[in-house]
Amino acid sequence: MKQPWLAFCAIVLVVGLSLAGCATANKIQAARSTMDKARDAGAVYKAPFEYKAAEAYLAKAVRQAEKGDPKAAEAFAKESQAYASKALAMSGGGAK
Repeated sequence: MKQPWLAFCAIVLVVGLSLAGCATANKIQAARSTMDKARDAGAVYKAPFEYKAAEAYLAKAVRQAEKGDPKAAEAFAKESQAYASKALAMSGGGAK
């Protein structure tokens, strides 16, 4: 009688952890995509501080995700996204 509950709890745990991992991966990918757009727009030269900050935060996000810390990874991905967006805006908003 207790085993079905145990199996159910295990399934809920696995699904919950996989969904958390997907959210983290999506945030990292969004930051990476914005960084690519900023780089294509010339942010490396037009907004070097913001671009390098985005790059550093993205590296930290990836490192934390690899270590299994999704909260830290999401926080660093959010910072990376913010700096990448600012770099993109400062460099003209996109590739011409």
